[in-house]
Amino acid sequence: MSISRRVAKTLNTSPYIALLVFWALATAINVNKAFHIDDVFHLEAAEWIKLNPLQPMSGKINWYNISEPIFHFNQPPGYFYFIATVGAVFGFSEIPLHLAQGVFSLLAIIYFYRLLCLFQKDFALIGTCFLALGPAFLVNQNLMIDIPILCLSIIFIYLLVQADEANEANEARNVYLASIILTIGLLLKYSLLPLLLVLVYAIFEKRKPHLVKALLIPVVALLAWAGLNYMEFGSSHMLGRPRNDITLSLISNNFIAFILTVGGVAPFSLMFISAFQSTEKKRIVIALAISVAILVVAAYVMVYGPVVRSIPYSLLWAIFAYNGLLVIILFFFAARRMVPDRKAVIVFLWGLAMGAFILIYSPFMATRHVLLLLPPFIILGGYVYRNTLPKATKASIGLTCFLGLALGISDWVYADFYRKAVPMALMHVPTNSKVWTTGHWGWQWYSKKAGMVFYEYDVSAPQAGDYFVIPEVIAKQKVSDNIVLEKEEIIIYSPTLLNFFTTAHFARFYNSYSYQLPWYLSVAPVDSVGVYRVSGVE
Repeated sequence: MSISRRVAKTLNTSPYIALLVFWALATAINVNKAFHIDDVFHLEAAEWIKLNPLQPMSGKINWYNISEPIFHFNQPPGYFYFIATVGAVFGFSEIPLHLAQGVFSLLAIIYFYRLLCLFQKDFALIGTCFLALGPAFLVNQNLMIDIPILCLSIIFIYLLVQADEANEANEARNVYLASIILTIGLLLKYSLLPLLLVLVYAIFEKRKPHLVKALLIPVVALLAWAGLNYMEFGSSHMLGRPRNDITLSLISNNFIAFILTVGGVAPFSLMFISAFQSTEKKRIVIALAISVAILVVAAYVMVYGPVVRSIPYSLLWAIFAYNGLLVIILFFFAARRMVPDRKAVIVFLWGLAMGAFILIYSPFMATRHVLLLLPPFIILGGYVYRNTLPKATKASIGLTCFLGLALGISDWVYADFYRKAVPMALMHVPTNSKVWTTGHWGWQWYSKKAGMVFYEYDVSAPQAGDYFVIPEVIAKQKVSDNIVLEKEEIIIYSPTLLNFFTTAHFARFYNSYSYQLPWYLSVAPVDSVGVYRVSGVE
């Protein structure tokens, strides 16, 4: 028996070995990764909560130009308490906090496999690979909230689906447990609110009045949370958060960005395309291919006008858009086949409700938003798995793993630049000089820990002879016009083949738009850090 066959046989008889390998790879990429993007907001909120656990929303964080109370921002503090607890015991450093995050990664992988087994057991391991080793999962681990809420949403759906196969006592237990899991998730991030609709459907479809009480758990918890908000800062956090002005322009731009982002992180679509071609009439396949091509061209013209931005960029834009549209269309194609299956209807509602919420309420698209939709896409894709050519399945697995690892390593290198650049910049500053800094994301954490003074726009008062250290291409505070700066040194991010598949250039993987792809191919430096001397204050 060949080695490949032995491996396949082992994985089929002991799938949890494969799941542990998936988790080990994901954790290895993340374990010593520099704190990155929104990690730092979570860390600073957690440090505040560690010292002030009864006033979680009253701490102040500079995330734009000046420090603002945490209740001005979108997220409830549930996850901040988790980070504060781990940090208090093991320290606020990369390895312990990322290992703690790894617990959520492991649970997400295990429960997604179990959920897939309730639908198509022969597809479960492949589908889990598409999620766990794909770029959206591997890159977005960090220390942010996305993997934890993905984990909780998967467990929530698993409990609801499993309730269909349980006896009456276990059915009630599963529904109540699902309600508790959802409640915990809502106290981590409000973006799980659409899952309330899924819970309502799952309960009322059963026509068992006693299960309606399960709905009281999240409702009472949110009302109690609102009451605590009024006691702490005089208003409801959930209802008082900043909101988008919902316009046709916002939704259309979000939809194009959404399609691009899905297309950029879902190479497993090859498997579903293969199944569609093998089961549908040839004229339907041709009509769909032409229709999608026309829509992609129309979307490109809508974004850029009748001008080709550049041939490589435009080509990649078209590939992402085409792939994303196909994934979404084939999601509905798979749903058509499963209408009589109640448990699959739950998954369909999961994807539909979350997708609508993201399109309407997200101020921008990001792969971490799309990550929450990949599980229902993959699960419903399992319905067409048996109609897929083996070569298409292998190609989907290979592309998923390659892209996940390439972008995961690239993002690690990107994040590490800011960790390394702090001591490099300070080498060019005279000893005992006062050093100010601007710049958020990972830079904010490492620069402050190194003793730089974090600048507050129109509040801080630098003096002539002080120094500023400023990254050029990240979100940062504006420096007052009356401060005159002279550049003395620059530290450039040296690109390597490790970040040829780049998530950088203004953190595009975390911040994508209709005109900005979620990742790109580039050997250009993604950022630099300037060292400036304050030559005068006007």
